[in-house]
Amino acid sequence: MMKEDVFIEEGSSSAIEDYQTERNKPRPSKNHSYIQLQLGAALVRRFKDQFNFMSELNLSPPGVKASVPDLCIYPKAPIDLLEDEIQVTEPPITVIEILSPEQGMNSVKNKFFQIYFPSGVKSAWLVVPTLRSVHIFTPDRKYTTFTSGSLHDPATGITLELDEFFPDS
Repeated sequence: MMKEDVFIEEGSSSAIEDYQTERNKPRPSKNHSYIQLQLGAALVRRFKDQFNFMSELNLSPPGVKASVPDLCIYPKAPIDLLEDEIQVTEPPITVIEILSPEQGMNSVKNKFFQIYFPSGVKSAWLVVPTLRSVHIFTPDRKYTTFTSGSLHDPATGITLELDEFFPDS
């Protein structure tokens, strides 16, 4: 058996399609990765006593398509490292999606209203690195856009400065 028969070349269209199919989203970029880590760190730094924050969690709520948000916010609960879940059925309070360069806003918005909100999520953040903005959606089909200063999530009560995770340009 040849190496080519076992391993998929990293940049191949097959590897990209597998990633996208598995997570229901396109592959992230450098800026996406940077923002995800900075945002997660800012949330943990400020709110670790109130919430659990998880990244790239495979959400599989009953009755809706599985998806992998960039970040999830759950109520604070003990974490048992001896017990683990590959697919989590309990919806988070909030999901955070960071727009990738190859991803359209409409596809993410549809995920909010077709997957996350029907499963019980209370708010969904759409982070747009290119525009240095965050749009917080709620199940009642309303949203608020933040481009400077503080953002506020009504579902969690989280208030966070955009400068804490967006770099200075």
